[in-house]
Amino acid sequence: MTGNTLKLIATVLFALAVLTGCKQEAGHEMNAKHDSVQSERKLSFAPHPYESRPHAEWTRDAVIYQVNIRQFSKEGTFAAVQAQLPRLKKLGVDILWLMPIQPIGEKNRKGSLGSPYSVKDYFDVNPDLGTKADFKALVDAAHTMGFKVILDWVA
Repeated sequence: MTGNTLKLIATVLFALAVLTGCKQEAGHEMNAKHDSVQSERKLSFAPHPYESRPHAEWTRDAVIYQVNIRQFSKEGTFAAVQAQLPRLKKLGVDILWLMPIQPIGEKNRKGSLGSPYSVKDYFDVNPDLGTKADFKALVDAAHTMGFKVILDWVA
């Protein structure tokens, strides 16, 4: 190798060293900035308190009564629950939370009844509990008495 070639190689290596060093310094500055921003984000993060969301006025002091239709009464039907609405009203219940009312799946069923959370058809009611008309009658009677009715929905 000639002297000129060695000088050229030395210059290129020097230039690479300088550029690499600059990049590293710039990289450190960028990382420091990134870390600083991340720290600020962590410090400034505060979840919104759940109280900040307005509640419907009727929910403030409401009493929820969970109803598993098939265990609620000896009959285990919508009609049997409907017959007990005056008693539930007298207890101070405001909201009836009905456990799943849909037909129960049969595949891999454990036991003879199966789990109400194993929904077979989202558009029907479990025939063991009554008919769609019986269910509608229960909901209509509950609404007439001032109850709110919510359904446990299985995703």
